[in-house]
Amino acid sequence: MEEVIKEIEAGKNDWNTFKVGLKDGNIMIKDETGYIDFPEEIIDQLIRGIDESRRRLRELARSPTSED
Repeated sequence: MEEVIKEIEAGKNDWNTFKVGLKDGNIMIKDETGYIDFPEEIIDQLIRGIDESRRRLRELARSPTSED
């Protein structure tokens, strides 16, 4: 059974909608092409990866650009 918890619109002009929810005891992310489901232990790894990527984006934004 599938339960959608949140819908997230993304992409240029919000052309894609991601549905986040539960399916068969796992957390799933679904779009118009299909879905991916993750056991709970993988979710922790995904969250860490997203957090690290966000930190890196902030670091890059703070870095001075090279002047030629």
